[in-house]
Amino acid sequence: MNYLCHFYIAERTNTDFAGAIAADFVRGDLTPWPEPLRTGMMLHRQVDSFVDSHPLVLDLKQQFQQQHRRMAGILLDMAFDHQLAVNFHQWHSQPLTKFNQRCYQELLTAPVLPCQLQQLAPRIAAGDWLGHYRHNDGINRSIAGIATRLSKPQRLLDARDEIWRLQSPIKANFTELMTQLVEHSQRWLATK
Repeated sequence: MNYLCHFYIAERTNTDFAGAIAADFVRGDLTPWPEPLRTGMMLHRQVDSFVDSHPLVLDLKQQFQQQHRRMAGILLDMAFDHQLAVNFHQWHSQPLTKFNQRCYQELLTAPVLPCQLQQLAPRIAAGDWLGHYRHNDGINRSIAGIATRLSKPQRLLDARDEIWRLQSPIKANFTELMTQLVEHSQRWLATK
């Protein structure tokens, strides 16, 4: 799951919006980070672990062409955000644009953020990154941006068409995956 799905899970679980994506900018021990940011980051890690090991996701990864499977996790994260954005009306009573504005506001007013995210947050909001997930070209641009941070960016760029080739099975599995993810996240928080 990428930013939009993480924000959606944060709302569904009443956890910190900034923490929902801050975990991507923090390695190792989360103990030094204040609450509620820390719980949001812990949930982010739970979400990633659940999704990465889910049988539906493992099956989707196997459907990628052999030479592109190494990039399947990154690409599926983006594809899932695309599915949520395109079908947001099925998941939320609020329009996607309003939800996105709330996400940006929460992020921009967070009292504490990892340094990299603090610098990136204004660009995320000003560029309406979440809104771009509705469109294929927006997803492709986001993937190109992610590729710039990789040691071998061309691998990701060469593989990105796989999510469009596999759009039908991705779409077919998304509802079940997201429903189970919300339930898992709520159960995890209840035991924390």
